[in-house]
Amino acid sequence: MATIEADSPAGLSPAERDAVLEILKECADSLAVYQNTLRQPATADAFLEIGLYVGNIIRDLKREISERGTIEILIGEIERITSQEEQERLLLEEHERMQTVVSELRKTIADKRTSNEQAEEHSTKKLILTRDEKERLKLIKDAEMRYVRAWEEARREQNVLRYELEMDKLAKTLNDCNARERNENRVNSELIRYLTQRIALIGNRIEEWQRRYDREEKMYEKEIRKVRNEMEDTRADLEGLTTEYRSNQEFIDTYLAEQEALTRQKEHEDHVRRSAIRMQAWWRGVMVRRKLGPYRPEERKKKRAVKTKK
Repeated sequence: MATIEADSPAGLSPAERDAVLEILKECADSLAVYQNTLRQPATADAFLEIGLYVGNIIRDLKREISERGTIEILIGEIERITSQEEQERLLLEEHERMQTVVSELRKTIADKRTSNEQAEEHSTKKLILTRDEKERLKLIKDAEMRYVRAWEEARREQNVLRYELEMDKLAKTLNDCNARERNENRVNSELIRYLTQRIALIGNRIEEWQRRYDREEKMYEKEIRKVRNEMEDTRADLEGLTTEYRSNQEFIDTYLAEQEALTRQKEHEDHVRRSAIRMQAWWRGVMVRRKLGPYRPEERKKKRAVKTKK
């Protein structure tokens, strides 16, 4: 697990991200089938819990890779498992220390019992020597000693029972930790084996895609050269059409210039004709107003004719 954590990158390239997402999708599908199997009555609840745990990790890892392109969740989970193993090791050390304490307490109880027995024997001898003088004290002492023995026995039994219960609890915790460690090691081994196979498969797919890329690159280069040749031909045709367009444009410009000159000439002639008509009309009006020329009255014509005869 430490090797995987050291070799895991903090970020993935888009191609690697897509490949890992595809792997995780297949893992999630396989895990869904596996969890469906674990839901059967003959399957233990512990394996179902492990399946849900791995499924949650895969789901969160897929989300993280899709959003950020990293595998920090997987790295954090590996660190958490490592920390949990360290805690289990500390728990085992604590269990060994508690066993040492229990042994010392048992030894202390045994020594206390021996000491009590010796004190009882000494007191008995002393009471025998002073039986006549201190019969009443002997009875009191016997009662006290019975009470002390009963109290010590009860206390010893309570201590022994308490330490046995504590040892049973620690033993159960140790067994649970060992079972959980075995299950986690089994799951970790299967996960490493599966990821190794998937990495090899992805490597083969990458090589296949690389070969396809090279093949398509050559094909596209050939098509690009073909398109470039067509573009050169089109460019040559375009230059010919451009030359023809310019020639036609020059002809059109010349024609339009000639038409414009003819139009100006026609407009000038129309202007001259209208001006002549206006001048004729003006002169005719002058002659009419002044009664000149053909518009002169008959009397004046006759008078003028007579004067001419003289």
